[in-house]
Amino acid sequence: MGRRTPPHTFHIAMNTQKAITGLILAFWLVLIGITYWRMELRFLTPAPRPAGAADIDPTQQPPAPVQRLQTDAGVRTIHGRITLLNFWSPDCACSRFMEPHVRDLVARFQPHGVQLITVILVDDARASDDEVLGRWRARGIETPALVDRGGALARRFGVWAGPAAVVVDARGRIVYTGAYNIGRYCTNERTAYAQQALEALLAGRTPPRAKTPFYGCQLPQ
Repeated sequence: MGRRTPPHTFHIAMNTQKAITGLILAFWLVLIGITYWRMELRFLTPAPRPAGAADIDPTQQPPAPVQRLQTDAGVRTIHGRITLLNFWSPDCACSRFMEPHVRDLVARFQPHGVQLITVILVDDARASDDEVLGRWRARGIETPALVDRGGALARRFGVWAGPAAVVVDARGRIVYTGAYNIGRYCTNERTAYAQQALEALLAGRTPPRAKTPFYGCQLPQ
């Protein structure tokens, strides 16, 4: 007959297996927690101003640093039309959280003559412009788009992180810069400042708020 495993040895083996399983589970929970809080901090902590970024004060309504942008749909002129510049990063989860709101802004404001232009923030030299633009088109949001490698254009507009919005009035003056909304998913109507800026301009009023901090993913260095 085969030798039986002593009961106490069996229990020790079972307890060891449970302990190892518990340690693995604890490790994964800690890892998930760290990842979660890193994402949360991007929404709770304003992004610092990166090197070379202009410090624009929209309350003074300064002229936009450029008036013409070369997009995938041709040259777009900022002067003469209310314009929202949508700064979007394909590699930033924060940008993806804003996409439903941006899609809604397109549907709501383009019929009233507002133009929305997407500026894609990338720092990947390996990806071609066509590949980067393709990633934006895959989101199904109908706006002209252009690639801003290294965030040079964003810095000129005083943008520090993405996602971000810059609103320019029909005279080519910057009247709002900052986050789309203080809420992560843009569901808080009271803090939908970019949307409020567009509504105010269409009604011939000054936007109720000109600037908010930038949250999300900092510009490429």
